Amino acid sequence: MVAPPNKTLREREKRWKKKPAANSQAQKENSKIEQAEGKKKLGRDKNLRLIKNRSGETCWYVDVTFGYQRIRRFAGYTKAEALNYLADLRRAARDGKLNEFLGKAKKETNFSNYGRNLLDSKEWKEKRSAERNEYSFQNLKVFFGDFKLKEINPASVRRYINKRADEGASNATINREITLLKSILYQAEYDGIIESNPIRGRRVSKLPENNNRERAILEMKLSDDDLRRLIECCSERIRPVIILALVTGMRRGEILKLRWKDIDFRLLTIRIPAEHAKTKQERHVPLPAELAAMLDDLPRKGERVFEGIKDIRGSFASALKRAGISDNLHFHDLRHLAAYRLVKMTDVMTAARILGHNDLKTTMRYLFSTEKDKREAIEKSWENLVSGRQKDDSGLGEGLEKELEKSPQVH
Repeated sequence: MVAPPNKTLREREKRWKKKPAANSQAQKENSKIEQAEGKKKLGRDKNLRLIKNRSGETCWYVDVTFGYQRIRRFAGYTKAEALNYLADLRRAARDGKLNEFLGKAKKETNFSNYGRNLLDSKEWKEKRSAERNEYSFQNLKVFFGDFKLKEINPASVRRYINKRADEGASNATINREITLLKSILYQAEYDGIIESNPIRGRRVSKLPENNNRERAILEMKLSDDDLRRLIECCSERIRPVIILALVTGMRRGEILKLRWKDIDFRLLTIRIPAEHAKTKQERHVPLPAELAAMLDDLPRKGERVFEGIKDIRGSFASALKRAGISDNLHFHDLRHLAAYRLVKMTDVMTAARILGHNDLKTTMRYLFSTEKDKREAIEKSWENLVSGRQKDDSGLGEGLEKELEKSPQVH
């Protein structure tokens, strides 16, 4: 290129330096256009679906057919991951290595490691059932610990159910454990580790929960004298824990996590923060003055009132044995006993607020009546209607009262 005679060498150099810049700018514009067109094209790809899984997370799924083989599986949490996975899938199909690719995609993850990582995740730790899930997982791990996730099937789950039943676990306990197992397998399906949940739906039937725990406790016919004897037989270490459970109906976790700052010794109340409550709702529980004084006398070893106490099952079992009470009584049953006493002494709404029940139906489960209760109600109704007065006692003959006490039929 010959420069015009009126242009100097410096001017020619400036003009030539501008050309690459112009070309570079054009390349950038073309690149943006190509990327936009590519995104637009990929956005219309029918083989990718954006869904929300059961955990509420948004993720991408691939749904593509090669010949007669349809593939639907998790592709990633971002669009870039999904596009890369789809590209790898198509490349494997083109090269005739689709089955090999799918085989590699199935991770050889065992139940123990996958379940542990899941329960340790922030999302699962914030679940209402986190504490219960931890207990259920320990039992599941004993049986399924070395199983590969893809090896779990309905037959192995039924063997687990039979094993737990032989060990004396209740139907309700087994059902909770199977529910956790299903949740873990559903998550593994969403993560693309297994093709589908092998026990989804009714492939494993739920066990009937006819063994109503509340009724079983009532039929033990524990008197106030029995409960006082139990308290006396407790060690100094766990006695306040047992009394709190029997009087307030607080859950074990709520008691063991109780902090000094949550007790108002002036207003005589216990504050149960939302993070310590099963229902994730804060509530305040009244505290009897004598019980408050008992707690105030305890040594302050740390932030928590019962610092250092993590498990009281052994101490509780020893107290039951010394008190001559059946070892079929569990610590959580003390909450049931407290609930039964509260609904007898006050209205259902007040009892529900003390116990932390969101649904009144839960509290209504404790409204049991024996034949003696029904007889006393009828006698009082008769006295009010006919005589215009209410009797202070039951009005039962001594023989009939003893007869009714022998067989407390619960309805």
